Amino acid sequence: MLTSIDRITWRNGFRLNGAPAAIEDIEDVFEGRRAAALSIWEQYELRKAELRDLDLTNDEYQAACRQIAEALGI
Repeated sequence: MLTSIDRITWRNGFRLNGAPAAIEDIEDVFEGRRAAALSIWEQYELRKAELRDLDLTNDEYQAACRQIAEALGI
C-alpha cells in the first residue's frame, strides 16, 4: 500500500521526486501504484457482479455502476 506520493519522471533518466534514480529505485513505487489500481478495479468488478444478481433494468444498472465508480474514485 502506498503511504506517500512519489513523483516519477523521465528526463534523460529516471527521477524520483526530482532526484536522479535508478530503475531499481522506482520499481517498488510503480508496483505499489499498480497493485492499488488493480485492487480498486477488482472491487469495482465485484460490486458490478453483485448488481447483476439484482435483476435491475439497464438504466438502474448504469446508474448503480456510476455510483460505484464515483465511490471508488474511478
